[in-house]
Amino acid sequence: MKRMFLVMIFILISFSFGCGGYKSDMSGIKNLVQDEMFEQEGKYIIFFYREGCDGCEQTKPYILTYKNMLKEDKYKDCKMIYGVNLSNPKNSSIYRTYKNDDGQGTNKAFYVNGVEKWDDLYIGSTPSIIIITNKNGKNVARYEAQGKEKIIDALNEQLN
Repeated sequence: MKRMFLVMIFILISFSFGCGGYKSDMSGIKNLVQDEMFEQEGKYIIFFYREGCDGCEQTKPYILTYKNMLKEDKYKDCKMIYGVNLSNPKNSSIYRTYKNDDGQGTNKAFYVNGVEKWDDLYIGSTPSIIIITNKNGKNVARYEAQGKEKIIDALNEQLN
């Protein structure tokens, strides 16, 4: 039922903006920079995007809808979603391809799982999301999804 509700909201958003090259901003989503990413409290999602990335622009309305749904008390596990604009020079150092077999994501281009510091992250493509959780007093990253469709599926899983 929750999934159907979310799908209906996404469809309504899509029709509301039409097909005319809609470009959404990230109003309502706090954008983090390097020194803030591992400093937030609780479990949270980080959405990585770039300016001029069509997939990122198509995914933003879903991210905003998901953020608004998190305000409901029934979703206690993950209460916040943040953005990181990899076009921002302060953030661009982690937009790189990981080249070892222990990477995550398509073609193992990400290195996220278990990372506790900004400089150790490899974000291989956008749009993508990761989840940060607190383990043993430290915030630790986990790869979640890349690409619009997989991000939508991952967000739906978080709601169920």
